[in-house]
Amino acid sequence: MSTKNESGFSYIDVMIAIVILMVGILALMSGMGGAVLQARSQEQQMVAKQVAASTMESIMSVKETDPDRLGWKAVGNVGSNPDPISGIPQGVFVTGMQDVHVGAGPDAIIGTADDDNVTVPNLQREITITDECDPDAPSYNCPTPGTNPVRFRNVRVDVRYFVGAVPRTESLQTVLTDYAIATDAGE
Repeated sequence: MSTKNESGFSYIDVMIAIVILMVGILALMSGMGGAVLQARSQEQQMVAKQVAASTMESIMSVKETDPDRLGWKAVGNVGSNPDPISGIPQGVFVTGMQDVHVGAGPDAIIGTADDDNVTVPNLQREITITDECDPDAPSYNCPTPGTNPVRFRNVRVDVRYFVGAVPRTESLQTVLTDYAIATDAGE
């Protein structure tokens, strides 16, 4: 009877090596999935920031352009800023969380009721405009109400986006004023 000395790996050795290799591959795949999700999250966040900035720019342009048609009185949510004579609300920006539309619609203002029907998927926007008290010229909304017109408005734009099924929000906030700087006609 002769005995051969065979060298090599046993079946058990190969199985253990395959299990270790699979654990490594699964860890690598998990890391790649996380990286893809992170990249998608950053892309969505960038788009949400751009939508918020664009909306804020639209609100500011309402105040500055075409004061006869829009102007300061239109900087408000729908149902706000009643006209002092007629009592008709002058605010043009829709309230509540709304789908973000691609185009501004006939009035050329983003965030109003006539925005076009094409929506941006997975993005919603809320515009909140509130009157603020000016202690130097009190209006109706001050602790001690006055008769002056409102000169400060707090504007907040929240844009909600989704990373997978998780909602996230980007916000921009500023205060707009209705004070004009007097210029010298001789300059």
